[in-house]
Amino acid sequence: MNAHDYLNDDGQVQLALCSAFGLPDNAEAEGIVPFKLAEWNQLAKKIAASPFKRLAALHGQGADQLARELTTTQGEATRIARLLDRSSRLALELENLFSRGMWVVTRVDERYPAKLRDTLKHQAPSVLFGAGNIRWLQRPGVAVVGSRNIDEAGAAFAREVGVKAVAAKLPVVSGGARGTDRIAMQAALEAGGIAFGALADGLERTARQADVREFVNDGKLVLLTPYLPTAGFSVGAAMGRNKVIYGLADFAVVVSSDHQTGGTWAGAVEALKAGWCPVFVREGERVPKGNRELLKLGGSALPADELAGIPDLPAWMSDHAASRPVERELFDLVLREKAE
Repeated sequence: MNAHDYLNDDGQVQLALCSAFGLPDNAEAEGIVPFKLAEWNQLAKKIAASPFKRLAALHGQGADQLARELTTTQGEATRIARLLDRSSRLALELENLFSRGMWVVTRVDERYPAKLRDTLKHQAPSVLFGAGNIRWLQRPGVAVVGSRNIDEAGAAFAREVGVKAVAAKLPVVSGGARGTDRIAMQAALEAGGIAFGALADGLERTARQADVREFVNDGKLVLLTPYLPTAGFSVGAAMGRNKVIYGLADFAVVVSSDHQTGGTWAGAVEALKAGWCPVFVREGERVPKGNRELLKLGGSALPADELAGIPDLPAWMSDHAASRPVERELFDLVLREKAE
């Protein structure tokens, strides 16, 4: 793999400005801090409206010139200049990354997943790292999410959804965590299908695992993350990658969710509120309370006792997706109840 096949000239600038990739360990102490997503969205507007127009035109510009042409503060201009003043180091780090079978793209690159960019818009991650055949990410899939601790009924449901997604020639998209995520992804892979794992941490570590590496090398598994390949786990990162899961999917299935707590609940509520894709929720006896409450918030029911008899799951979902808009007041009530 070659970095230039993934990152164009503008993409290399966005990587330098929006990621800590290639920065020295003492960068933050030195005041060299990459732009967060909200900051980048504002800066991108300034660049587009400036004489520079393109990101690549920022290369080689001094802080004074940047401040003047971008109509920004001297502090922000100095920040941009310092982040860009590491092209040699960044080139070496990129060569090392790609030599280890991983890749990186930015939101301005052709290989960035179009579905993710179109669905999330300004919330789409500015940078994605990954491993596996990036071309598969142009295909929308079926997201399967749920609790790490899941009973056998939920596990069987997750496996069935995975198998039916493969039968419809759709990838399974999940988070790669133990429990629901891995069960659905494994079912899809064992059925000869494709799975996308949107990770909250440890891309490099996960990609090195023998069984994972085999699926990646065979073109069956794609791993991706908006965080550095060496990043450790954090609750915030787990919440942030939820957007990626829903953004890559035409439909989402919630197998099991706690009520008003946990990443599955937070991700599903956010997806319902934003309207990223139709969200289906397992319905049946002894499902968790979170499932029942998500249905009240506008989720569409996917009855557990009917799943096995559905011949074409995506077609069935298209016919049964909730058409009524979800009232914002319902979400505000949920948030108030959680705060209380």
